[in-house]
Amino acid sequence: TGARRPLVVGDRLDTDIEGAVAAGADSMLVLTGLTTPGLLVAAPRGQRPTYVAADVAGLLQPQPAVTCGEKEATCAGFTASRVGDALLLSGSGEDAVDALRALCGASWSADGQPQAIRAAGAAAAAALRDLDLPTASRTTTGFR
Repeated sequence: TGARRPLVVGDRLDTDIEGAVAAGADSMLVLTGLTTPGLLVAAPRGQRPTYVAADVAGLLQPQPAVTCGEKEATCAGFTASRVGDALLLSGSGEDAVDALRALCGASWSADGQPQAIRAAGAAAAAALRDLDLPTASRTTTGFR
C-alpha cells in the first residue's frame, strides 16, 4: 500500500495478526470476534499483536504501556506474575483489558503457556470475570 507505518486491525490471531507479524506491521487485536482473552494469553510467538483493544473504538484511545520484567508485567494498575506454571493477577484498574495486557506480557515473556490463572484480590478477580478468563482450577484447554 505504500504506507509508512500501517496498522493491521483484526479479530483473529491465526489470520489477521499472524499476517501482520509476517509482514512486519504493527497490529491491533480487537476482542469482538473469535479470539478470546484465553487464546490471546496463550498465543504463540507469531500471533501476538502489538496492541489489544475491546473493540475498534480502541483506535481512538491511547494504549497504556505494558512494562515487562523477568517474571511479571504491569499495565495501568494491574500486575501479572509468573508463579510456576500459573499466572497470578493482582492490583486494580478501570479497564479489564489492562489486566489482559498485563497477563499477556507475563505469559509471553515466559514464552510458555500458563496452566492456570489466579486472582489475588477482589479487583483482580472481577477483571478475570469481566474477561471470562478461566481461573485456578481450569487449565489452558479451558481457555477456548
